[in-house]
Amino acid sequence: MPETPEIRYGTEGAFSFSRLGDVRYVECRALAECGFITHAFCTRWGGVSEGRLADLNFGMHVGDRDEHLARNRALLCSAFNIPEHIVTVDQVHGDRLLVIDEAFQGGQQIGPLEYDGIITAIPGIPIGIKTADCVPVLLADRRRRVVGAVHAGWKGTALGIAAKAARVFMQTFSSVPEDILAVIGPAIGPCCYEVDEAVFHRFDNTREETVAFTGGRKEGKWMLDLSAANRSQLQGAGIPRENIFSADICTSCRHDTFFSHRGEAGDTGRQLSLIMLR
Repeated sequence: MPETPEIRYGTEGAFSFSRLGDVRYVECRALAECGFITHAFCTRWGGVSEGRLADLNFGMHVGDRDEHLARNRALLCSAFNIPEHIVTVDQVHGDRLLVIDEAFQGGQQIGPLEYDGIITAIPGIPIGIKTADCVPVLLADRRRRVVGAVHAGWKGTALGIAAKAARVFMQTFSSVPEDILAVIGPAIGPCCYEVDEAVFHRFDNTREETVAFTGGRKEGKWMLDLSAANRSQLQGAGIPRENIFSADICTSCRHDTFFSHRGEAGDTGRQLSLIMLR
């Protein structure tokens, strides 16, 4: 297990690598200073999975053993002193958002939870999303005490899922944009994420077309900055620029520290990004 590096990326002084027990993770200072929030962008270190999945893997369909997944969850929850049932969803690279409220808790869910984001104002419910290059976005309303976790791959980003989540905060929970913190965790960077014209044209006539793309290494290819695209969309939803924090750590460059689908040729695990109201 390599030593976790110091962060030399992102908003100056906004992020740090931390450790609880064996679990190593990235935290955002702005969220940590909210005394009612527990959060973490997990690295790949601190669990019991083996081989290519070493070792804090949360991916359920990547060939890991059930007992490893259960032990990894238990280790994480023990380290953070949170309930062992972390609410996650069957991510489908869309823009559907699950709102966990009293009505949802009192009902019976039939079939899989096919969403790419979770929002709740209920304390004591840890929510999380799994990534291995896609963008994890954690949201928190500091005044009304609402939190969200969003999975934004290129498809979800093209659909504006992070901005949609911010609007759910405002419309459903009466959040004021100035009270919302938006934190973009480690994800594949523009240094490594080359896409084709089909992806590029999904962003036609958007601001992201100009702020998130540069020319690729070959004709008809583009380098996509998913973090920049999500920052742009969050600002477009009204969240002030100073409330948006981005780690800008490339998971593909740092697949010694994070699982990376592209950096490991698709043969890898998934890290968890979680948030909870205490």
